[in-house]
Amino acid sequence: MGKSRSKSALSWLSTLAVCGAAAVVLLGGEGPSQAGSLVYTPINPSFGGNPNNGAVLLNEANAQNLPLAAQTAEQAAVAAATAAASSASSTSAAATPSQIFAEQLQSQLLSSFANQITQAIFGPNAQTSGTFSYGATTISFVTIAGEVNISINSSGSITNIVVPASP
Repeated sequence: MGKSRSKSALSWLSTLAVCGAAAVVLLGGEGPSQAGSLVYTPINPSFGGNPNNGAVLLNEANAQNLPLAAQTAEQAAVAAATAAASSASSTSAAATPSQIFAEQLQSQLLSSFANQITQAIFGPNAQTSGTFSYGATTISFVTIAGEVNISINSSGSITNIVVPASP
């Protein structure tokens, strides 16, 4: 019978110890919590990160760019030289004053032409159909069931536009 008492005493002591430990954890957990502040530090120098990371990030991006990764150094140099030459030639070919005048005159004529067509479709004396020509371009319109169907035929290329009859 001595053994059964010691087993029950041990069982009782282990239960007491577990309950006591749980009480300490629970009571100790009700106190104020301590935490450090979280501070985000960006990696990319474009967003405030360390400027020394720029070269590393660029190399990683270039390594992931498959078309560039497959190029040899010679091919990359040729491509860079071609791009530089094409940008230099496009900037050096500035329009002359007479070219600028011709472009502005053409723009004004096309604007006037568009205004005439708009007046014919939506103006006070609106027509139900009509056709206009300007050089190789033919513009025709038809008003059907509250919609205006506009067809622009320019050198074999046809563009259709549908707009409401009342703007």
